[in-house]
Amino acid sequence: MNRPSTTALVSALLLVGSACTRYDGETHAVDLPPRATFSPVSGVLESRCGTLDCHGAPARNMRIYGVFGLRANGNAVTGNPDTTEEDLDATYESVTGVDPEALSRVLAGAEDPSRWIVLSKGTGRESHVGEARLPSGSAGHRCLVEWATGGEDLSSCSEDDFGPEPAEGETW
Repeated sequence: MNRPSTTALVSALLLVGSACTRYDGETHAVDLPPRATFSPVSGVLESRCGTLDCHGAPARNMRIYGVFGLRANGNAVTGNPDTTEEDLDATYESVTGVDPEALSRVLAGAEDPSRWIVLSKGTGRESHVGEARLPSGSAGHRCLVEWATGGEDLSSCSEDDFGPEPAEGETW
């Protein structure tokens, strides 16, 4: 039986891959809201979206790292220790990596914040399995909008009062 060599197979795959890939060779820079102001925003996202059954899971394309779910340090567990700087860095990279071009336009004032997919899905304006986790006008929504637009008053982040609620018909 005549089998192609490994080198021949790799070369063929590279040729096929490069024939299907378009690369214009240019770098496209985007401006993003600063990481230095992200901690309170991350706190809102962690409590509203960062549980293990939501964006605190590794299977999500936008991951929220922190005390309630996924941890940046593989040795930390959910619930302990508190959210770390490593978790905050990983969440910042994940959140700003979702449609960074639109986020950059929002920061520059060239686009309405509701056009950024994180806010579009979070408000329920666009289909989202988690429904409206950041209802328009809520403190959590105002927090993300203020940060995404480069604002400095992030006090609405600490006003966010999201917490667990009893199921319909139940009381605690």
